[in-house]
Amino acid sequence: MATRSIGVASRSLTFTYPGSQPHWTYETIPLPIPKNQILIQVTASSLSSCDIAILNTQMLWAKPGEKGLGRDFAGVVTYVGGNHEVKWQVGDEVCGIYYHPYGAGTLASHILLDPNREGIIRKPDILPTLEAAAFPLSFTLAYQCLRNATLTPSSTVCVFGGTTSIGLFAIQLAKKHFMVKRVVATCSAGDSATLARYMGADDVVDYTAVQERDLIDAVLATAGETMHYDIVVDTVGTTPAIMQRLKDLTPPKTGWYVTTVGDREHPDGATFLTSSSFGKTVVGAIRGPRYKVEGVIPRLDTLQLAMDLYVQEKLKIVIDSVTSWDKYQEALDKLQTGGAHGKIVIEIDEF
Repeated sequence: MATRSIGVASRSLTFTYPGSQPHWTYETIPLPIPKNQILIQVTASSLSSCDIAILNTQMLWAKPGEKGLGRDFAGVVTYVGGNHEVKWQVGDEVCGIYYHPYGAGTLASHILLDPNREGIIRKPDILPTLEAAAFPLSFTLAYQCLRNATLTPSSTVCVFGGTTSIGLFAIQLAKKHFMVKRVVATCSAGDSATLARYMGADDVVDYTAVQERDLIDAVLATAGETMHYDIVVDTVGTTPAIMQRLKDLTPPKTGWYVTTVGDREHPDGATFLTSSSFGKTVVGAIRGPRYKVEGVIPRLDTLQLAMDLYVQEKLKIVIDSVTSWDKYQEALDKLQTGGAHGKIVIEIDEF
């Protein structure tokens, strides 16, 4: 007589190969779960630029099977493995980063994870669920970017893409946490400029008002008496015109140019990861200014810092829009236009 399997029915949004259409995948998560893991019922997730990059990267041809979308999550613990019964309880409201670029994502009804290996914290009661799903990845990247430089109250920071989700956190961290003297952000005029200033930018540069070759001059004109920036945080992508002027943007030996995107010319595949960005990193380390493509390290202390700043009212979490997960294509389309101010959040229905 066959034994009927016991498990939790789950639905997730996945894709199979680069550029393929996302679709629903259904599975049953076996019970009991492994001792080193906990099972979370996801209530909200969010999309980020890395989802678009992953969806299109040619490197995924080397990895067969389904790949998920979404890296941030907010949810409720529904099952706890034996190793975690002291620290975690069923019913805990949590949020964090589930960063598996070529594996499962958080646009799913459930995620199974090891709390010792993922970035996960309990959600404070004062933090709304949608906001809890909108900060972990972008805040972490913004913080890691800024940590590359030794920032002091006399430092200056430039943020390319000041109203992206990462850019908004970078502005706030620079002014409210690192307490730097001056922050300049690039964005479009109007509401974008107003938002960047509201978050703490001392000045903004309308990138739509100048030719790309003149953008660096416009940015330097707002740098103040230092005539340079100690660090540039780039959330939109490095271009040849920018690379030719790095020596003007930052001090050659101590300055940093840190990007979360890499080359705009090669946004996917091995070219982006090796010959382009790797070469610039090596040359920058020798001759300066230093160049780095920043990756995600899900750390508990970074997420806790975000919550500390939030409780102290030193951090605002900006949500561009909220949609249901059955309308995921609308969210993906909006993300690809590059016009979102803050995070695009997706509510996850029970399944």
